Amino acid sequence: MAGIGFELKKIYRKEGITRGALGAVYSTIVTLGPMIFSICTILILFFFLKIEDVSYAQRELISSTILYAFIFSMIITAPFNVVFSRYIADKFYKEEYSGILNSYYMGISVCAGIASLLFVPVGLSLRIRGNVELSYILASYVLWLALIILFFSIIYLHATKDYKMITLFFVSGSVITLLLGVFLYKRGGMDIKHVVICSLAAGFLITAIQVFAYMKRYFSFSEDSYSECLHYMYTYKELLLANVCYSLGLYVHNFVMWTVPGHSVAAKTFYTNQAYDMATYLAMMTNIFIMVVFTVSVETKFHTAYKAYMEAVLGGTYKMVSKGRKKLFRTLSQQMGQIFTTQMAITCVIYLLVISFGPSIGIDSVTLAIYPALVVAFLGIFMMYGNLVYLYYFSDLKGASLTGMIFFVVTLIGSIISSGYGAPFWGVGVLAGMLAGWSYSFFRIRWIERNIDAYIFCGFKVVDTMKSSNKGKVIYVSTDGNAKE
Repeated sequence: MAGIGFELKKIYRKEGITRGALGAVYSTIVTLGPMIFSICTILILFFFLKIEDVSYAQRELISSTILYAFIFSMIITAPFNVVFSRYIADKFYKEEYSGILNSYYMGISVCAGIASLLFVPVGLSLRIRGNVELSYILASYVLWLALIILFFSIIYLHATKDYKMITLFFVSGSVITLLLGVFLYKRGGMDIKHVVICSLAAGFLITAIQVFAYMKRYFSFSEDSYSECLHYMYTYKELLLANVCYSLGLYVHNFVMWTVPGHSVAAKTFYTNQAYDMATYLAMMTNIFIMVVFTVSVETKFHTAYKAYMEAVLGGTYKMVSKGRKKLFRTLSQQMGQIFTTQMAITCVIYLLVISFGPSIGIDSVTLAIYPALVVAFLGIFMMYGNLVYLYYFSDLKGASLTGMIFFVVTLIGSIISSGYGAPFWGVGVLAGMLAGWSYSFFRIRWIERNIDAYIFCGFKVVDTMKSSNKGKVIYVSTDGNAKE
């Protein structure tokens, strides 16, 4: 998220309640804005089209199409986002901007290619087994590709720091979606499922086109070679693996529960479990504010302490290095505690509201029975993601990849086992995966803390950070290349 830290530091430069509120709003818009716009657009569209009056089969097809498009778009793009974010940050640091546009093209091409390959069996199943119209399948494919472009483009949009323009793109796309949906419903002569998918596909596609055009204009100069960003994907393959496993771990428990008795199958293609999926959504939304708190904490406090320590390593005395190390890990431990306690307070309030008023707003008893375990699980999962970011700061890609793999494998196995029990136990699998992944990442950070000096001087490259002709030049590299564990 290049640029976010700079803006947050400007906001928090002056103390006060107003500044704190402004920083919270800013962080919320940056981290959750696109998702909030998307959810609100879909809910408003459903309200205007009176989706509750549509037949059960059509509602299942519509909701499943949207669910699959969003989930798999995030699974595909999230791992590449982290690697390309590292690439952008390095290019900005070195003040070399010529390859950024080419990396944007390459990233979209790779993600869109993977998405297209995955959509082929889905589209064939919809047509052959579900007897769904080709127009609906084509609109679903357009929606899928538009989401791929948007989710991948987020890191590049953050690099521009033009958040007013970003907001304008998503607002205009939402307005177009709603206006087109109402028009097609009133005068288009389409059935509801075509109205919903076509309007969503058109709105997100227009947003994606605006973003693509803006990126091409902003990063106007480009090189002919595309190999540099591909080399980054190979160099940081452990970073890619860590986020592939983390992304799959977020949803693999849903995939398992889509096969238990009581699941639904839309158009003989889309497997879902409404009660479990709703409980997952509620649990994620209950804990989502942790991402805002974490962004503010890392970009305004931890980054400053990390930078001071690295500057001491580069040219300071042993006393400066020791002082910087103590401050760095004191800041890290304080942040962990503050983030956890803040989110715990928010989670408890939302949890009580959901349990108390859920039945009156249509949340069924099965969903409420699954919800408690998932609430705890996602609180820990988002805390674990924070640990992953700290590991990225220390360039511990091995630890990050192992954390992701442990989380994914334990969640998968635990979900398969828990699926054989009653609904209240279905969330135990992802809870076990969270505990395993978070525990490993926590003790990995503790290991780095105890061995930080050896880890830095035996496993790092030190580069010149001064504003001179040597900026970015490697001035120290360990002889063995790795810290001893």
